[in-house]
Amino acid sequence: MKRLFILAGLLVTLLGGCSKLDGPDRCVGTNYDIQFTKNPAIGGVNNGSITVLYPRGDTLKYAVNNGTPQQSPNLTGLAPGNNIVKVINQKGCSDTIHVMIAAYGPKYAAVRQLMIGYCGPCHLNGGSSGGKNLDTDSSIVASWDRIRIRCVNGLPTFMPQNGQLTAIDKQKITDWVNAGHRLTD
Repeated sequence: MKRLFILAGLLVTLLGGCSKLDGPDRCVGTNYDIQFTKNPAIGGVNNGSITVLYPRGDTLKYAVNNGTPQQSPNLTGLAPGNNIVKVINQKGCSDTIHVMIAAYGPKYAAVRQLMIGYCGPCHLNGGSSGGKNLDTDSSIVASWDRIRIRCVNGLPTFMPQNGQLTAIDKQKITDWVNAGHRLTD
């Protein structure tokens, strides 16, 4: 009798688990070349952001860290660290990518913005005039002394070459250097 119940249960499970409606996985082949821009979290606050540039469309939704999907490709209020971005299509199929949001201190963020605004093309986007390239955070941090000497003190000449920084901008560099010239300052 016990065998009959087990056999009947197994038969119901096998037959009940399949139907003619079952087909191939509708999400097979869902693969996006997710392209994005990102902004760091500054000052120990969850204010980092990611913007999905591709793919975009009316039938797509975007989510970060398994949060609620949204229509906007602008994902804001992010903490520093590894974030998982998910692009979801109208079938509910998705692809993901991991995006690292840096944690910048407010003083470093101000100096980094100065470097981006004043140091290209000589020292950015692959440029390495005078042996200095400032494309990465680590290269900016490692060059703190040269940045101060050239941009604040003007030794042997001021940088950028097209004119000195303002006193306010020089003070941003000085404040960052005096705070310890780290990414988190």
